[in-house]
Amino acid sequence: MAMFQLGSKTGRPEDRKASGDLVIEPGSRDEPPIGAEIHNPGIRWDVMFVLFLRLIAVVWLAKGISFWALLMGLGDLPFTEESRLRQALIVAFALVDCAAAVGLWLVSPWGKSLWVFVVVAEIVLGVTHFGHAVGLTSASGSLLALFSFFVLAFAVKRRHLGIF
Repeated sequence: MAMFQLGSKTGRPEDRKASGDLVIEPGSRDEPPIGAEIHNPGIRWDVMFVLFLRLIAVVWLAKGISFWALLMGLGDLPFTEESRLRQALIVAFALVDCAAAVGLWLVSPWGKSLWVFVVVAEIVLGVTHFGHAVGLTSASGSLLALFSFFVLAFAVKRRHLGIF
């Protein structure tokens, strides 16, 4: 275990090195001063990722509100005349899209996980036309958003490792 000392008894650097103790002196070059920022040039991928998540949160909140509009009967057919499967999908997406939007806005891990789950479900439903709740255009946009999410997450991870 290393001892911390602010200086040696004599004040000579030779005494400090000979004892083998770790020396921390005020104003040393080991640590930056309190409140100082280390300049690291390059793209701030973490800021870009947060901005992307906030933008996607706004889009997904709008999608959730559009599902709520269908739920309230503002679609082509009244909600009660839709098939049971489509009714279930509309209710599910109305709830889960809004919850995922809140989680994304807060940049929480549960929000990102829920959003990825919802996006994958929307892509599968859009490609298979199961229940006719999600169109192919919406599924394509969801696929593009999911791809962008993973690219930005990869860039943030590489930046934290010091590679970017």
